[in-house]
Amino acid sequence: MSEPAADIDKDPNLQHRYAENAGTKIHYVTMGSNQKPLMVFVHGFPDFWYSWRNQLQEFSANYQVVALDLRGYDLSDRPEGVENYKFPVLLDDIRAVIDAEANGRKAILIGHDWGAALSWLFTGQNPDLIERLVVLSVPHPGAITRELLPWNHPIAQAKASAYATRFFARGKGDNLTAQDLAYWVVDPQVRSRYIEAFAKSSITSMMNYYKANYAFSQLALNLFDPTMKKLTGAAIKCPVLHVHGIEESHALLSTIDLEKSWIENPDNLTVKIVPGVGHFIQHEVPDYLNQTIASWLKDSGS
Repeated sequence: MSEPAADIDKDPNLQHRYAENAGTKIHYVTMGSNQKPLMVFVHGFPDFWYSWRNQLQEFSANYQVVALDLRGYDLSDRPEGVENYKFPVLLDDIRAVIDAEANGRKAILIGHDWGAALSWLFTGQNPDLIERLVVLSVPHPGAITRELLPWNHPIAQAKASAYATRFFARGKGDNLTAQDLAYWVVDPQVRSRYIEAFAKSSITSMMNYYKANYAFSQLALNLFDPTMKKLTGAAIKCPVLHVHGIEESHALLSTIDLEKSWIENPDNLTVKIVPGVGHFIQHEVPDYLNQTIASWLKDSGS
């Protein structure tokens, strides 16, 4: 698979900005006119805003594009303490960035991996802020939790989630290096940009996402915790595009069927299963992804 090494860092139209959430500074980049519709990108693990370089270049002609660094990553702050990485705090980071740029506009929200999980939850909580949702690789967090129930696919989902389980034990994963985290990046030029960003990031913070939200004890609590029930139970009111690689190993295709129950109008869910593609869709097939998003936005009237 080719992975275009867009030299987006050198683009004079790319602006670096910060939003603040309760004293934590969240770095983001933006391109395009603030008179056009707003499109916001949220990356996953292990990644940073640069993940979206091909999408930023493609869509900045017709949209104001914004891509943030999640807390702990690259140029965003990295507060200490597992509690600073719980879902509600992370959602407030996204809100801070949208509030900084929206100026009355609703956003098209696009997320991958952790960014997809957060985007699902954010959209459920903020129907007034989001007009379209695009998720890559990760079904609705409520659907993943439901797969772990004994009458669905608990063993298969536990296996699919095993990449995360090695982080659950305290200290596991904390001694990873920037090079380790960039293992999946194919292009050498792009990989060196990732290593540079991961060297500035906090690996402890990255692990805290899992410890705060996806330890198995926490997943069990989430089924009964009123805050999490409110977060994972909210209906998605806007159109949703879910793009999923057939080689994706972290989420089951059966989970995508379950996620329909979170969409207020099931006809609002469009699923694209991409043959020959794995987890990092925006890297593996950027042109296909751009065309898919553009045609879906056109068809769904955005």
